[in-house]
Amino acid sequence: MPLRIKSILAVFIGFFAILQPASAHNYNEQGICTDSDCSEPYQPAELQEGWYLLSNAGNVEWFAAQVNQGGNNIFLWGKMVDDIDFTGVTHTPIGVSEGTKFNGKFDGQGHRILNLKLQNSKDLQGFFGGLRGGGTTISNLVIDKSCAIKGKQRVGGIAAFAQTTGSTAIVIENCINEANITGTSTAVGGILGGSMSPHPAIHIRNCVNKGIVRGSGESATIAGWLGDNSGSLVENCYNTARLMGLDGSKRNMVRHGGSSVIRNLFELYNNSTYTQGLKNDWITSAPLSSGELCYWLSQGQNADVWRQTIGIDEAPLPFGESARVFLCGKANCDGTLIDGESFFSNEDEGLTVQGHTYEKGHCIVCGALQPDYTFPPRKVFLMAGQSNADGRPSISTMPQYIQDYATNGSRFCYWSYANGTDAAWQMFGGKLQPYMPYTDNNSLSRCGFDGIVYHLIEESLRQRFFVIKESRGGTAIDTRCSSSGDLWWNAAPEWLATASPRSGHSLALEFTQNIGLCIDNVLSQLDEGYRIQCIMWHQGESDRSQAADYHDNLKQLVAYLRSFLVGKTGDERYATLPFIAGTVNRSSTQYNAVVEQALWQLEQEDANFHVVDMSDCKLGSDNLHFNAEGCLDAAQRMFGKLVSLGLLEDEDATGITCPKAISTSTNGVLYDLSGRLIKDAHSSESNLQLKSGIYIQSGRKFIK
Repeated sequence: MPLRIKSILAVFIGFFAILQPASAHNYNEQGICTDSDCSEPYQPAELQEGWYLLSNAGNVEWFAAQVNQGGNNIFLWGKMVDDIDFTGVTHTPIGVSEGTKFNGKFDGQGHRILNLKLQNSKDLQGFFGGLRGGGTTISNLVIDKSCAIKGKQRVGGIAAFAQTTGSTAIVIENCINEANITGTSTAVGGILGGSMSPHPAIHIRNCVNKGIVRGSGESATIAGWLGDNSGSLVENCYNTARLMGLDGSKRNMVRHGGSSVIRNLFELYNNSTYTQGLKNDWITSAPLSSGELCYWLSQGQNADVWRQTIGIDEAPLPFGESARVFLCGKANCDGTLIDGESFFSNEDEGLTVQGHTYEKGHCIVCGALQPDYTFPPRKVFLMAGQSNADGRPSISTMPQYIQDYATNGSRFCYWSYANGTDAAWQMFGGKLQPYMPYTDNNSLSRCGFDGIVYHLIEESLRQRFFVIKESRGGTAIDTRCSSSGDLWWNAAPEWLATASPRSGHSLALEFTQNIGLCIDNVLSQLDEGYRIQCIMWHQGESDRSQAADYHDNLKQLVAYLRSFLVGKTGDERYATLPFIAGTVNRSSTQYNAVVEQALWQLEQEDANFHVVDMSDCKLGSDNLHFNAEGCLDAAQRMFGKLVSLGLLEDEDATGITCPKAISTSTNGVLYDLSGRLIKDAHSSESNLQLKSGIYIQSGRKFIK
């Protein structure tokens, strides 16, 4: 039997005997009985086509009382037909406890709850108390700024908590909270306080928080705790008010277990510690009133949801009769808007998208390939190691281009990433896609120095290149050392014979497996071919307890990786593939001088093993991981080594380095390949009598 019919039957069966005509009682304008001996203190709501029509505070409290009786009453439907004033009326949350949660539908129709004061020291406080999984829907409701809601734990503007899984998600959509929300404990949110186990799927869409949210911790402006149900979703929401109670996750809008989908959120109350909803490239100076926020909220969904009549509405609304907002003017080929030539209007005046600007066969704006261009072999870089190679600084502390990569991906850098987990393997294994700063915490919340290296390569090459990366924090080479996730870089033949990728504990096997799949699936299919340039490496901290063997262990791993590449490609040049290793900061709590010395010794023994001194690159407060400044410094040093080795030079179709011609307009110093100074910064190249050959100019190789 359909839920709607069930609801109607439940109403008639459950209440037919007790409902009395309104004429039996005297009710004031708020729907509160004025009789001294009234047996029905709240005015019953009229039932129309399955919906209880709510026009005053008494109707709402009557509806709450019916729901809070439990049983089939939790499935009732309520619809507001007017703004409702709660002055002098004490509200009982709809869905009063963990045992009795609302599982029906409620449509505010854009109306407001006014002057509601729900202020006590109890848990589970909100206009709605508890919501039950399995089809509960709350929509088009506004909790006005004249309201205030206060409780202890799990306190929310629209709803205090959600609990119990069901076949369909709980939906809160097109709702606005303007009231200040206060909880003296945790799980406090402007829209939803907190989910409780068993956690249902919760969808919060097109909602706004404008009220101050105060909690003792674990609080957020939209949802204090969404739970850990992978079917949960929060999208197209914004906040304009202060948050007090931000915890260490720095998730200021939605706290969640990590697997929920969180997208298209906008934080208008900026704070440097926030990690969600920050947008740094607003076109207009007042995105709330100009229509700009309204436009971005509408992207990727029904454009009729968010509306705003520019010049009249002070902010966008997720319902109502206001006009749609259009983006007009000019945009680049990647969709980014051209400063000073784009604007927002209620009239669709059109958006002109500019054509591509090609350089070296790629659009320098969006990275698109130029048709019929003959490309040189694609450069491929391998990156590996443990936590500092993987990345630990927060994205919010990194350069803006890294933050942009987290949103839009890279133009030219395509990568594949593995870290010994099935989750990363499913996303990246054997595939090469635009680089985003994903790390072994399986999120876009942090980044390492490698992302800055890719940016520097991108700016230098300005053409597509590829990265294959393997990294996992806390991993050692020597199997006698402890290792996060029981994963090791060991390359001893007898150990590899018993190991396997991921569940078999071998990062080396997963790395080579991924390289092989990327070659088979992508690189070998390129018409222009490819050339692996080097392996970049940062690791050693976890081997400090077996430091005496680090030299031999790393040497064996280098040989194993080179041998694999020769066997996979048949190219003997990979037997001497450059291996570039960064050193550990000497102030690190896990620094070991013997490990560092092993790197320098390998450089002396192997002409193609190169060390980059990162011993003074700044660390974060843990004295273990590079902070953002340290990452930038380490990346510049690694990039400088790539340049000095000629790994960024152009190549011909055979993969042989082709130096550029010396430019007489360059004012940099000039050296020969032995390092002898040929020209200083003050002499003119036109007066030089240079023999034919290869020279170093401005850190790159050139031909005469």
